[in-house]
Amino acid sequence: MVDRRLRASSTAIVTVLLMFTLKLGVGLTTQSIGIISQAVDSVTDLMASLLALYAVRRSMEPPDEKHPYGHSKMENLISVIVGLIIILAAAAVAREAVSRLIGGEEPAMLELGIAVMAVAVAVNLAVSSYLFRTARLERSIALEADATHLRTDVVSNAGVLIGLVIMFLTGLTMIDPIIALLMAAYTVFSGVRLIMKASADLLDENILPEEERIVREVLGEHSPEYRQFHALRARRGGAKNYLELHLAVEGGMRVDDAHDLAEHLEEEIRKRLPHLQVIIHLEPEK
Repeated sequence: MVDRRLRASSTAIVTVLLMFTLKLGVGLTTQSIGIISQAVDSVTDLMASLLALYAVRRSMEPPDEKHPYGHSKMENLISVIVGLIIILAAAAVAREAVSRLIGGEEPAMLELGIAVMAVAVAVNLAVSSYLFRTARLERSIALEADATHLRTDVVSNAGVLIGLVIMFLTGLTMIDPIIALLMAAYTVFSGVRLIMKASADLLDENILPEEERIVREVLGEHSPEYRQFHALRARRGGAKNYLELHLAVEGGMRVDDAHDLAEHLEEEIRKRLPHLQVIIHLEPEK
């Protein structure tokens, strides 16, 4: 059975290729910087989707001697790269838009451009929604990065569409590069936000407060069976998060019983937080 993450990533790649071909052809035909900017952005979409597919494949590899915790952080690393690509693409579009504002070039065949951008909005909205759902189910930051990139396309495509409609109705050709500049600014914002989120796991940030609350809740439910716990530490690691703690038990408790208790607690925590890898260190009460 094909992994859901791989299926979603492959779908994104096919979609981006189709949209790039369509936008580039119509953009060159109409000479609209707005549409051409979206074709350029589709190139970055393709790069992002290919990188996401690579990251998902690598993250699925089992732990090895050099990577005892697995390869899940590969998704975060790739997501940072995708964020940088998004920002660089936006800068290129902004530069061209300024050039068009100064040069005063006018787009043509606006009806064709309007039709294509309407299709692009609908397709990118559907595919990005599919990727977001899969990313949440699989806890895949790489798919989320890809989905974020496509969702920014929905907004930017819609902006270009609105600009083309306004030009068609009013004849104000300067709207085209102005819309392109606004979309470039929005794209930069999305890229920065993605980099910040992906960097959280790379920097071993703590798990979410809600997740830690659940862990403490499970431990509290079994508090009569041990003396205390301490040194609770957790970190994010891509699709898998890691938690460890020290559990103090009575000095006279049998080793087998203490081991069974630790395994039971680990299992109970994983039932409520399946993405969490739990390690409990046993020690006698001091």
